[in-house]
Amino acid sequence: MDSDHTLPTYTPSTPSPSYSTILLPGERTVEQTQRQALSSYTGSFRRITDDITLVLKDQRPGSIVPAYGRNALLEGALTIEMSFYSSKTTLIASSFTMWQSDGSSSARPPLNIPFVLVFPTTYQDGGQEYPLPPTFDSEGSPASCSYTLTVALSKPRQLLPFLTQSETLSIPLHYYPRSRPHAPILPSGLSFMSTVKSSPEEWHQVMSTMNSVPSSGIVPIQCSLFIPSVQVFALTDVIPFHLQLRGPKSSLSAFIYHVSSPTGSNSSLGIIGTAIRVYISRQVIVKVGEEKIHRKRVLGEGTLRALSSSSDIKPIFRHSSSTDGLDTLDWEGELQCNKEITTPGFSIPQLAVKDSIVLSITPPQPLTSPLLRLHHEHVIRLATDPWSDQG
Repeated sequence: MDSDHTLPTYTPSTPSPSYSTILLPGERTVEQTQRQALSSYTGSFRRITDDITLVLKDQRPGSIVPAYGRNALLEGALTIEMSFYSSKTTLIASSFTMWQSDGSSSARPPLNIPFVLVFPTTYQDGGQEYPLPPTFDSEGSPASCSYTLTVALSKPRQLLPFLTQSETLSIPLHYYPRSRPHAPILPSGLSFMSTVKSSPEEWHQVMSTMNSVPSSGIVPIQCSLFIPSVQVFALTDVIPFHLQLRGPKSSLSAFIYHVSSPTGSNSSLGIIGTAIRVYISRQVIVKVGEEKIHRKRVLGEGTLRALSSSSDIKPIFRHSSSTDGLDTLDWEGELQCNKEITTPGFSIPQLAVKDSIVLSITPPQPLTSPLLRLHHEHVIRLATDPWSDQG
Protein backbone atom coordinates (compact mmCIF):
# COMPACT_ATOMS: atom_id res chain seq x y z
CA MET A 1 0.00 0.00 0.00
CA ASP A 2 1.23 3.43 -0.86
CA SER A 3 2.12 5.23 2.33
CA ASP A 4 1.10 8.48 0.75
CA HIS A 5 -2.51 7.37 0.62
CA THR A 6 -4.50 7.77 3.80
CA LEU A 7 -7.69 6.00 4.77
CA PRO A 8 -10.92 7.86 4.25
CA THR A 9 -12.50 9.33 7.26
CA TYR A 10 -15.26 7.23 8.95
CA THR A 11 -18.60 8.67 9.81
CA PRO A 12 -20.75 6.55 12.21
CA SER A 13 -24.12 5.45 10.85
CA THR A 14 -27.26 6.92 12.27
CA PRO A 15 -29.00 4.74 14.89
CA SER A 16 -31.57 2.24 13.65
CA PRO A 17 -35.12 3.34 14.21
CA SER A 18 -36.88 1.79 17.20
CA TYR A 19 -39.14 -1.14 16.33
CA SER A 20 -42.59 -1.71 17.64
CA THR A 21 -45.35 -4.13 16.68
CA ILE A 22 -47.84 -1.31 17.22
CA LEU A 23 -48.85 0.24 13.91
CA LEU A 24 -48.34 3.97 13.46
CA PRO A 25 -51.00 6.17 11.85
CA GLY A 26 -51.15 5.36 8.13
CA GLU A 27 -49.36 1.99 8.48
CA ARG A 28 -50.93 -1.40 7.86
CA THR A 29 -49.87 -5.03 8.13
CA VAL A 30 -49.16 -6.65 4.77
CA GLU A 31 -48.39 -10.18 6.03
CA GLN A 32 -47.96 -11.73 9.45
CA THR A 33 -46.63 -15.10 10.56
CA GLN A 34 -48.64 -16.49 13.44
CA ARG A 35 -46.57 -17.60 16.40
CA GLN A 36 -47.17 -21.17 17.47
CA ALA A 37 -48.76 -21.52 20.86
CA LEU A 38 -46.45 -22.58 23.69
CA SER A 39 -48.43 -25.78 24.17
CA SER A 40 -51.51 -27.19 22.54
CA TYR A 41 -51.71 -30.24 24.78
CA THR A 42 -54.35 -30.58 27.46
CA GLY A 43 -53.11 -33.68 29.26
CA SER A 44 -51.28 -33.80 32.55
CA PHE A 45 -48.35 -35.68 34.02
CA ARG A 46 -48.83 -37.05 37.52
CA ARG A 47 -46.31 -38.53 39.95
CA ILE A 48 -47.52 -39.75 43.34
CA THR A 49 -45.58 -40.88 46.41
CA ASP A 50 -46.69 -41.54 49.98
CA ASP A 51 -46.34 -37.89 50.96
CA ILE A 52 -46.18 -35.85 47.73
CA THR A 53 -48.36 -35.60 44.63
CA LEU A 54 -46.93 -33.61 41.67
CA VAL A 55 -49.13 -32.65 38.69
CA LEU A 56 -47.72 -30.93 35.58
CA LYS A 57 -50.14 -29.37 33.08
CA ASP A 58 -50.08 -28.97 29.28
CA GLN A 59 -48.60 -32.40 28.52
CA ARG A 60 -49.20 -34.88 25.73
CA PRO A 61 -51.82 -37.40 26.99
CA GLY A 62 -50.16 -40.62 28.05
CA SER A 63 -46.63 -39.17 28.06
CA ILE A 64 -44.15 -40.86 30.41
CA VAL A 65 -41.68 -37.93 30.62
CA PRO A 66 -42.80 -34.26 30.72
CA ALA A 67 -41.69 -32.28 27.64
CA TYR A 68 -41.38 -28.50 27.09
CA GLY A 69 -40.42 -26.18 24.25
CA ARG A 70 -38.68 -22.80 24.11
CA ASN A 71 -40.07 -20.26 26.58
CA ALA A 72 -42.63 -22.81 27.74
CA LEU A 73 -44.39 -22.44 31.05
CA LEU A 74 -43.77 -25.18 33.57
CA GLU A 75 -47.16 -25.09 35.28
CA GLY A 76 -48.69 -27.52 37.73
CA ALA A 77 -49.57 -28.16 41.34
CA LEU A 78 -47.92 -29.76 44.33
CA THR A 79 -49.90 -31.51 47.07
CA ILE A 80 -48.29 -32.54 50.35
CA GLU A 81 -49.98 -35.15 52.51
CA MET A 82 -49.70 -34.17 56.18
CA SER A 83 -50.91 -37.22 58.03
CA PHE A 84 -50.13 -39.30 61.07
CA TYR A 85 -48.06 -42.39 60.61
CA SER A 86 -50.01 -45.61 60.50
CA SER A 87 -49.82 -48.69 62.64
CA LYS A 88 -51.24 -52.19 62.58
CA THR A 89 -52.29 -54.11 65.67
CA THR A 90 -52.98 -57.83 65.81
CA LEU A 91 -55.75 -58.53 68.31
CA ILE A 92 -55.84 -62.34 68.01
CA ALA A 93 -53.63 -64.80 66.17
CA SER A 94 -54.69 -68.39 66.84
CA SER A 95 -53.27 -71.24 64.77
CA PHE A 96 -53.96 -74.99 64.81
CA THR A 97 -52.19 -77.94 63.17
CA MET A 98 -54.81 -80.01 61.38
CA TRP A 99 -52.48 -82.82 60.20
CA GLN A 100 -48.74 -83.40 60.19
CA SER A 101 -46.73 -86.15 58.52
CA ASP A 102 -44.66 -88.51 60.68
CA GLY A 103 -41.89 -88.44 58.10
CA SER A 104 -42.48 -91.86 56.59
CA SER A 105 -42.81 -92.22 52.87
CA SER A 106 -46.16 -93.93 53.23
CA ALA A 107 -47.73 -91.11 55.21
CA ARG A 108 -50.58 -89.60 53.25
CA PRO A 109 -52.89 -86.81 54.48
CA PRO A 110 -56.60 -87.63 54.66
CA LEU A 111 -58.70 -86.29 51.83
CA ASN A 112 -61.19 -84.73 54.24
CA ILE A 113 -60.19 -83.01 57.50
CA PRO A 114 -63.18 -81.75 59.53
CA PHE A 115 -62.60 -78.99 62.07
CA VAL A 116 -64.48 -76.86 64.57
CA LEU A 117 -63.10 -73.55 65.86
CA VAL A 118 -64.66 -71.31 68.49
CA PHE A 119 -64.58 -67.63 67.56
CA PRO A 120 -63.02 -65.88 70.59
CA THR A 121 -65.01 -63.17 72.35
CA THR A 122 -62.11 -61.42 74.10
CA TYR A 123 -58.45 -60.62 73.57
CA GLN A 124 -55.50 -59.66 75.80
CA ASP A 125 -53.70 -56.32 75.68
CA GLY A 126 -51.24 -55.08 78.26
CA GLY A 127 -52.28 -57.76 80.70
CA GLN A 128 -55.97 -56.77 80.53
CA GLU A 129 -58.86 -58.46 78.77
CA TYR A 130 -61.12 -56.60 76.35
CA PRO A 131 -64.16 -57.61 74.28
CA LEU A 132 -63.25 -58.51 70.74
CA PRO A 133 -64.38 -55.57 68.54
CA PRO A 134 -66.72 -56.17 65.59
CA THR A 135 -65.72 -55.90 61.97
CA PHE A 136 -65.46 -52.18 61.28
CA ASP A 137 -64.68 -50.32 58.07
CA SER A 138 -66.64 -47.09 57.86
CA GLU A 139 -66.54 -44.51 55.08
CA GLY A 140 -64.14 -41.71 55.97
CA SER A 141 -62.87 -43.55 59.03
CA PRO A 142 -59.11 -43.46 59.72
CA ALA A 143 -59.17 -47.06 61.00
CA SER A 144 -60.65 -50.45 60.27
CA CYS A 145 -60.95 -53.80 62.01
CA SER A 146 -61.00 -57.03 60.01
CA TYR A 147 -60.64 -60.78 60.47
CA THR A 148 -59.25 -63.45 58.15
CA LEU A 149 -59.29 -67.26 58.15
CA THR A 150 -56.15 -68.66 56.50
CA VAL A 151 -55.42 -72.29 55.57
CA ALA A 152 -51.75 -73.06 54.83
CA LEU A 153 -50.55 -76.24 53.10
CA SER A 154 -46.81 -76.92 53.33
CA LYS A 155 -45.11 -79.87 51.64
CA PRO A 156 -41.44 -80.76 50.94
CA ARG A 157 -40.06 -80.57 47.46
CA GLN A 158 -39.36 -83.95 45.87
CA LEU A 159 -35.75 -83.27 44.90
CA LEU A 160 -34.84 -81.05 47.87
CA PRO A 161 -36.76 -82.34 50.88
CA PHE A 162 -35.21 -79.76 53.22
CA LEU A 163 -37.04 -77.05 51.26
CA THR A 164 -40.81 -76.70 51.43
CA GLN A 165 -43.36 -75.19 49.13
CA SER A 166 -46.51 -73.59 50.53
CA GLU A 167 -49.97 -72.84 49.32
CA THR A 168 -52.39 -70.62 51.25
CA LEU A 169 -56.08 -69.93 51.09
CA SER A 170 -57.34 -66.78 52.86
CA ILE A 171 -60.97 -65.95 53.44
CA PRO A 172 -62.15 -62.64 54.98
CA LEU A 173 -64.56 -63.06 57.89
CA HIS A 174 -67.12 -60.69 59.40
CA TYR A 175 -67.56 -60.63 63.15
CA TYR A 176 -70.81 -59.01 64.32
CA PRO A 177 -71.56 -59.84 67.97
CA ARG A 178 -75.27 -59.27 68.51
CA SER A 179 -76.69 -56.94 71.13
CA ARG A 180 -80.07 -55.42 71.98
CA PRO A 181 -81.50 -52.73 74.30
CA HIS A 182 -82.42 -53.80 77.82
CA ALA A 183 -85.84 -52.14 77.60
CA PRO A 184 -88.32 -51.11 74.87
CA ILE A 185 -89.16 -47.63 73.67
CA LEU A 186 -92.68 -46.28 73.42
CA PRO A 187 -94.69 -47.50 70.44
CA SER A 188 -94.76 -45.20 67.44
CA GLY A 189 -97.81 -42.99 67.22
CA LEU A 190 -97.77 -41.94 70.89
CA SER A 191 -96.83 -38.28 71.18
CA PHE A 192 -94.70 -36.80 73.93
CA MET A 193 -97.55 -34.62 75.20
CA SER A 194 -99.83 -37.64 75.64
CA THR A 195 -97.28 -39.71 77.58
CA VAL A 196 -95.07 -37.33 79.58
CA LYS A 197 -97.64 -36.90 82.37
CA SER A 198 -98.90 -40.49 82.49
CA SER A 199 -95.51 -42.16 82.01
CA PRO A 200 -92.74 -39.64 82.81
CA GLU A 201 -90.30 -42.49 83.46
CA GLU A 202 -90.34 -43.28 79.73
CA TRP A 203 -88.48 -40.05 78.89
CA HIS A 204 -84.99 -38.75 79.61
CA GLN A 205 -84.45 -34.98 79.62
CA VAL A 206 -81.25 -33.66 78.04
CA MET A 207 -80.68 -30.09 79.24
CA SER A 208 -78.64 -27.39 77.46
CA THR A 209 -78.64 -23.60 77.20
CA MET A 210 -78.69 -21.32 74.18
CA ASN A 211 -76.63 -18.43 75.49
CA SER A 212 -76.94 -14.79 74.47
CA VAL A 213 -74.55 -11.93 73.86
CA PRO A 214 -73.93 -10.40 77.34
CA SER A 215 -74.49 -6.83 76.14
CA SER A 216 -77.79 -7.67 74.41
CA GLY A 217 -79.92 -7.85 77.55
CA ILE A 218 -81.58 -11.00 76.14
CA VAL A 219 -82.11 -13.82 78.64
CA PRO A 220 -80.60 -17.17 77.51
CA ILE A 221 -83.04 -19.84 76.31
CA GLN A 222 -83.34 -23.17 78.14
CA CYS A 223 -83.35 -26.12 75.75
CA SER A 224 -84.78 -29.52 76.70
CA LEU A 225 -84.45 -32.50 74.39
CA PHE A 226 -86.56 -35.45 75.54
CA ILE A 227 -85.49 -38.91 74.30
CA PRO A 228 -86.58 -42.41 75.39
CA SER A 229 -85.15 -43.15 78.84
CA VAL A 230 -83.57 -46.46 77.76
CA GLN A 231 -80.90 -44.50 75.80
CA VAL A 232 -79.89 -47.72 74.00
CA PHE A 233 -81.36 -48.10 70.51
CA ALA A 234 -81.20 -50.66 67.74
CA LEU A 235 -79.69 -49.60 64.44
CA THR A 236 -83.16 -49.99 62.89
CA ASP A 237 -85.15 -48.26 65.67
CA VAL A 238 -87.18 -45.15 64.91
CA ILE A 239 -86.33 -42.95 67.91
CA PRO A 240 -88.98 -40.40 68.94
CA PHE A 241 -87.93 -37.13 70.56
CA HIS A 242 -89.41 -33.86 71.73
CA LEU A 243 -87.64 -30.50 71.67
CA GLN A 244 -88.74 -27.65 73.92
CA LEU A 245 -87.29 -24.15 74.10
CA ARG A 246 -88.16 -22.21 77.24
CA GLY A 247 -87.62 -18.54 78.04
CA PRO A 248 -89.17 -15.08 78.24
CA LYS A 249 -91.24 -14.05 75.27
CA SER A 250 -88.59 -11.46 74.32
CA SER A 251 -85.95 -14.19 74.01
CA LEU A 252 -88.21 -16.53 72.01
CA SER A 253 -89.24 -13.65 69.74
CA ALA A 254 -85.58 -12.93 69.01
CA PHE A 255 -85.16 -16.60 68.19
CA ILE A 256 -88.17 -16.85 65.84
CA TYR A 257 -87.41 -13.61 63.94
CA HIS A 258 -89.63 -14.31 60.88
CA VAL A 259 -91.98 -17.06 59.75
CA SER A 260 -91.38 -18.64 56.36
CA SER A 261 -93.50 -21.64 55.41
CA PRO A 262 -95.92 -24.22 56.78
CA THR A 263 -94.55 -26.80 59.14
CA GLY A 264 -93.43 -30.06 57.65
CA SER A 265 -90.89 -32.83 58.02
CA ASN A 266 -87.84 -30.71 57.23
CA SER A 267 -85.63 -29.76 60.15
CA SER A 268 -85.22 -26.13 59.08
CA LEU A 269 -88.79 -25.27 58.07
CA GLY A 270 -90.87 -22.77 59.98
CA ILE A 271 -88.35 -20.06 60.79
CA ILE A 272 -86.35 -17.98 58.32
CA GLY A 273 -82.60 -18.10 58.91
CA THR A 274 -82.87 -20.51 61.81
CA ALA A 275 -81.40 -23.98 61.47
CA ILE A 276 -82.56 -26.58 64.00
CA ARG A 277 -81.00 -30.02 63.70
CA VAL A 278 -81.32 -33.16 65.77
CA TYR A 279 -79.13 -35.95 64.42
CA ILE A 280 -77.08 -39.03 65.32
CA SER A 281 -73.34 -38.46 65.19
CA ARG A 282 -70.48 -40.96 65.32
CA GLN A 283 -66.99 -40.10 66.54
CA VAL A 284 -64.09 -42.41 65.70
CA ILE A 285 -60.96 -42.03 67.84
CA VAL A 286 -57.82 -43.86 66.73
CA LYS A 287 -54.68 -44.03 68.86
CA VAL A 288 -51.49 -44.18 66.79
CA GLY A 289 -48.42 -44.11 69.01
CA GLU A 290 -48.82 -41.08 71.24
CA GLU A 291 -51.20 -39.31 68.86
CA LYS A 292 -54.98 -39.52 68.59
CA ILE A 293 -56.90 -39.05 65.35
CA HIS A 294 -60.53 -37.89 65.56
CA ARG A 295 -63.16 -38.20 62.84
CA LYS A 296 -66.89 -37.47 62.94
CA ARG A 297 -69.75 -38.35 60.62
CA VAL A 298 -73.55 -38.11 60.64
CA LEU A 299 -75.31 -41.48 60.94
CA GLY A 300 -78.86 -40.19 60.58
CA GLU A 301 -80.69 -36.87 60.28
CA GLY A 302 -83.81 -36.26 62.36
CA THR A 303 -87.09 -34.78 61.19
CA LEU A 304 -88.83 -31.99 63.12
CA ARG A 305 -92.43 -30.80 63.15
CA ALA A 306 -93.37 -27.61 64.94
CA LEU A 307 -96.42 -28.06 67.18
CA SER A 308 -98.85 -25.49 65.77
CA SER A 309 -102.52 -24.99 65.16
CA SER A 310 -104.05 -25.58 61.72
CA SER A 311 -104.53 -21.85 61.19
CA ASP A 312 -101.06 -20.73 62.30
CA ILE A 313 -97.80 -21.78 60.71
CA LYS A 314 -95.70 -20.53 63.62
CA PRO A 315 -94.75 -22.78 66.52
CA ILE A 316 -97.16 -22.09 69.36
CA PHE A 317 -96.09 -19.94 72.27
CA ARG A 318 -97.22 -22.00 75.24
CA HIS A 319 -97.53 -19.76 78.29
CA SER A 320 -96.37 -21.48 81.45
CA SER A 321 -98.80 -21.75 84.31
CA SER A 322 -95.92 -21.57 86.81
CA THR A 323 -94.81 -18.42 88.58
CA ASP A 324 -91.69 -17.96 86.46
CA GLY A 325 -93.77 -16.56 83.58
CA LEU A 326 -91.73 -18.28 80.89
CA ASP A 327 -93.11 -19.31 77.50
CA THR A 328 -92.17 -22.34 75.45
CA LEU A 329 -91.73 -23.41 71.83
CA ASP A 330 -92.20 -27.11 71.04
CA TRP A 331 -91.18 -29.51 68.25
CA GLU A 332 -91.50 -33.25 67.89
CA GLY A 333 -89.73 -35.64 65.55
CA GLU A 334 -87.99 -38.94 64.91
CA LEU A 335 -84.44 -40.18 64.44
CA GLN A 336 -83.11 -43.24 62.66
CA CYS A 337 -79.70 -44.46 61.52
CA ASN A 338 -78.98 -44.68 57.83
CA LYS A 339 -79.49 -48.16 56.42
CA GLU A 340 -75.83 -48.68 55.52
CA ILE A 341 -74.78 -48.51 59.20
CA THR A 342 -74.22 -52.10 60.36
CA THR A 343 -71.88 -51.76 63.34
CA PRO A 344 -72.72 -50.29 66.77
CA GLY A 345 -70.18 -48.42 68.86
CA PHE A 346 -67.36 -50.10 70.78
CA SER A 347 -64.19 -49.18 72.64
CA ILE A 348 -60.76 -50.82 72.82
CA PRO A 349 -57.39 -49.18 73.67
CA GLN A 350 -56.48 -48.68 70.00
CA LEU A 351 -59.89 -47.68 68.62
CA ALA A 352 -63.05 -46.14 70.08
CA VAL A 353 -66.34 -45.64 68.22
CA LYS A 354 -68.80 -43.43 70.15
CA ASP A 355 -72.33 -42.44 69.15
CA SER A 356 -74.32 -39.39 70.27
CA ILE A 357 -77.59 -37.58 69.69
CA VAL A 358 -76.72 -34.01 68.78
CA LEU A 359 -78.85 -30.88 69.13
CA SER A 360 -77.63 -28.03 66.94
CA ILE A 361 -79.40 -24.65 66.74
CA THR A 362 -78.15 -21.71 64.71
CA PRO A 363 -80.09 -18.45 65.29
CA PRO A 364 -81.25 -16.22 62.42
CA GLN A 365 -78.54 -13.86 61.17
CA PRO A 366 -75.90 -15.32 63.54
CA LEU A 367 -73.48 -12.41 63.05
CA THR A 368 -75.98 -9.88 64.42
CA SER A 369 -78.31 -12.06 66.48
CA PRO A 370 -78.33 -11.54 70.26
CA LEU A 371 -78.43 -15.35 70.61
CA LEU A 372 -75.40 -17.61 70.20
CA ARG A 373 -75.19 -20.92 68.36
CA LEU A 374 -75.92 -24.06 70.38
CA HIS A 375 -74.21 -27.43 69.85
CA HIS A 376 -74.84 -30.12 72.45
CA GLU A 377 -73.96 -33.83 72.27
CA HIS A 378 -75.54 -36.56 74.41
CA VAL A 379 -73.88 -39.99 74.37
CA ILE A 380 -76.10 -42.98 73.53
CA ARG A 381 -75.49 -46.63 72.67
CA LEU A 382 -76.50 -48.42 69.50
CA ALA A 383 -77.28 -52.15 69.31
CA THR A 384 -77.53 -54.60 66.43
CA ASP A 385 -81.06 -55.87 67.26
CA PRO A 386 -84.25 -54.28 68.63
CA TRP A 387 -85.58 -55.09 72.09
CA SER A 388 -87.53 -58.32 72.41
CA ASP A 389 -89.57 -59.75 75.26
CA GLN A 390 -88.40 -63.23 74.23
CA GLY A 391 -84.99 -62.70 75.84
